[in-house]
Amino acid sequence: MQRITIHAQPFPKERLDEELRRGSVAVNDYARQFFAHAAFRTDDYPPELCTALLPLREPGLTEGAALSEIFARLPAFGLKPCRPATGLFLRLCWREQPESANSVLSGTHRSPEGAVTVLSEPLEADERFPKGLYLRKVEGVLWLRGYVCDAAYRWSPDDVFAFEL
Repeated sequence: MQRITIHAQPFPKERLDEELRRGSVAVNDYARQFFAHAAFRTDDYPPELCTALLPLREPGLTEGAALSEIFARLPAFGLKPCRPATGLFLRLCWREQPESANSVLSGTHRSPEGAVTVLSEPLEADERFPKGLYLRKVEGVLWLRGYVCDAAYRWSPDDVFAFEL
């Protein structure tokens, strides 16, 4: 398990694009859709938050799991889902993410190589709405990307997630 303490400086949501540019963070359209949701707040985030990055196998999900199974398993390991803006603040402060071995997005309905998925409660029940964010570093570029999946999607036991401690 890797622990990362986020030292956040909350800011008004209107400054989101400026903060992303300042941090040299690239985003996709799903991330922008996630940011636009009313529950995504950048102004009421705690100044310090401890996160844990670990593959699903570490909290005992050795066969992988659907999101509902991941949520059900967290309390037994002292883990919690992240707040919606945790992915943003983690990306802005965690610049040392290891480089992905390839620049290819999987395209095969699995998590891209080197991705860290930030587990947060879904903001919408609609399967077409992004369920959350993931971080990736590709060819020196820090990415914050939104992702979509349905309730049946099973994550691999090797997929790395970020949780709140």
